[in-house]
Amino acid sequence: MALWRRRVRLLIALLAVAFAAVVARQLRPRVPVPPHLPSARTDPAAVAEVTDGRLERITFSRQDVSVNFRKQWLYPDGSMKLSGVKIKTDERGGTRTFTVTGNKGRVGEKESVLTLDGDVQVVASDGLTVQTEHATYDGRDGFVRAPGPVQFSRGRTEGSGLGMIYDKNRDVLDVLQNAVLRIAPDSNGAGATEITSAAVEFARRDKYTRFDNGVRIVRGGETIEAGNATAYLTEDGERIDTLDLRDNARITVPGAAAGGLQSLAGGTMNLKYGSDGQALQHALIVGTALVQIAGDAGQAGRQITAGTLDIELAPDGSTPIALAARENVQLTIPAETGTAGRTIQSANLDARGVAERGLTSARFYGSVSFFESGQGASRTARSETLDATLKPGMSGLEDARFVRGVHFEEGKLVATAATARYQPDEGTLQLSGSEAGAVVPRVVNEQIAVDAAQIDVTLEGPKVKATGSPADKVKSVLQPAHKEDAAAGATPVKMPSMLKQDQPVNVTAATLDYDGTISKTAYSGSAQLWQGDTSIKGETLVIDGKAGDLAATAVTTTTLLEQTNNEKKKKERVRSTATAKDLKYEDAVRRMTYTGDAHMIGPEGDMTAATIELYLKPSGDELERAEAYEAVTLREQHRTTTGTRMTYTTADERYVIVGAPVKIVDQCERETTGRTLTFLKASDNVVVDGNQETRTETKGGGKCP
Repeated sequence: MALWRRRVRLLIALLAVAFAAVVARQLRPRVPVPPHLPSARTDPAAVAEVTDGRLERITFSRQDVSVNFRKQWLYPDGSMKLSGVKIKTDERGGTRTFTVTGNKGRVGEKESVLTLDGDVQVVASDGLTVQTEHATYDGRDGFVRAPGPVQFSRGRTEGSGLGMIYDKNRDVLDVLQNAVLRIAPDSNGAGATEITSAAVEFARRDKYTRFDNGVRIVRGGETIEAGNATAYLTEDGERIDTLDLRDNARITVPGAAAGGLQSLAGGTMNLKYGSDGQALQHALIVGTALVQIAGDAGQAGRQITAGTLDIELAPDGSTPIALAARENVQLTIPAETGTAGRTIQSANLDARGVAERGLTSARFYGSVSFFESGQGASRTARSETLDATLKPGMSGLEDARFVRGVHFEEGKLVATAATARYQPDEGTLQLSGSEAGAVVPRVVNEQIAVDAAQIDVTLEGPKVKATGSPADKVKSVLQPAHKEDAAAGATPVKMPSMLKQDQPVNVTAATLDYDGTISKTAYSGSAQLWQGDTSIKGETLVIDGKAGDLAATAVTTTTLLEQTNNEKKKKERVRSTATAKDLKYEDAVRRMTYTGDAHMIGPEGDMTAATIELYLKPSGDELERAEAYEAVTLREQHRTTTGTRMTYTTADERYVIVGAPVKIVDQCERETTGRTLTFLKASDNVVVDGNQETRTETKGGGKCP
């Protein structure tokens, strides 16, 4: 038999055996299967119940929202209920996710809004967690809304509020009412913060947080308040980079150290923080802006107000090192023990400083007004600009330089100049410069007016030192006494009696030194005094306004004094001119003394002597008598008389000259000698007497018939 045939037969046999086995199995008696019984439903109204299921929404072939549940109930109207709900969303790209969980859930007919109840939690992949009891999730816009109390946290931040909206697409959380935030300290123990606000919006993706309808932030010992605020965060979202405050913004630091920020206020405020998110580095305040710098313990702070304030701070976040103020600027430095209070107003202010001292210099410009009061003084000044050097912590002024249109007042003292430097601690004022309307500086008070190229004033007194220029001398006017000054208790200025007391006295010189405490004025360098027809010239000139005394050197005087003309039987003013090395007038005895080559020409004649004294009557404008001493020479009515002393009395126009001997030479060259010469001007009667010591002798006279 062929091999292939044997193989075919074997295969057929195997198939037959297999078929028989199948048939035998089918003919075997079957074991009965128990019937399937449906499970009992927990809600009879439901048409179906599902356990441990999942709802999915497919968008662009990508799963972005899924709802997991432990149990589901389906109802005839198409709605459903869920328990053990968990909603999970994934952003495109898988970079961020968030989940919403709740004990129970309800879905409407269109399956667009899922209502959650009981221990609802929203958890974002960046660590944000929100807890509430009731919320809804709207699949159409991706919003989670909660009407009741909510609590939230992320990292070091936790908070609570009433009502919230979470926008998963923008990753924005809005707390609608009564928001309270607390930020725990960082690893260094800094940054603890508590924030209250009517509403707050957290935009984590956009790196900002906005507070609305009243916000109060307390952190690091400072309190921030505003109607609305927006905090812009650093790139990592962990720290504040800038803070915008709106609607009556204010920052207060009750425990600020001297020289540090005590408060900021304004309509709006932009705050820039350092890399640590704690130290304030820059503040821009607009609208009724205010900054207050703390003073020493127990002392009021210094304050700057303006329309706009731009402030740069040192790394400590408290010490100002640069400040720009615009519109209606006012700096107020209150009075402290031993110092006066000061206020400066201007259109603009620019100030600079260093971290160790705070602001050290300030430039005010645009209609500057300066006010100082306290310590028994009240001073004001006006100028176009003011450059001030500040003490540490803005505790006071070290130096103030006024420029252009300077007008300075203290009581009745008024100073004007192109430039003025005021040093408050020393109480000094230096005036200089020239400009239209103030060609030279000028100082005026009730006693004196001074015009000079340079004037230095010590305000207490006052004391005035003035220096002229090569082209112009110092010009001064000594003011007459005023009745109102005397009525007010002021000591009236007393002029020398030969000057009229009710008229001003003009004096010029190269320099002036006036001391108001003793009413004394000293002039030097070609000094010249004049009043009407009376003048005094000298290298130096000193006037004592209390005693009424006067002294001069290298002097020339021209005076008009009243004198009775016996021939005409009336008084008339007569001129006298005198020169000497020195002049001294003593008002107590009404004596005018010329010493050192004294020479006088007047109605008494032409007289020279070592010393000439003029005695005035109580009226001060009328000569009572004249005295001359040593090497006396008198020339009058064609006679020359010499002696050692002369006395002239105006009442009888009598000359009495004594000498050893006295000598008289007349026009005829007759020379008469004796011990005493008496001459009566009215009768032209000359008597020479030897006083029983020498013979009276006359010789010569050949020139006359």
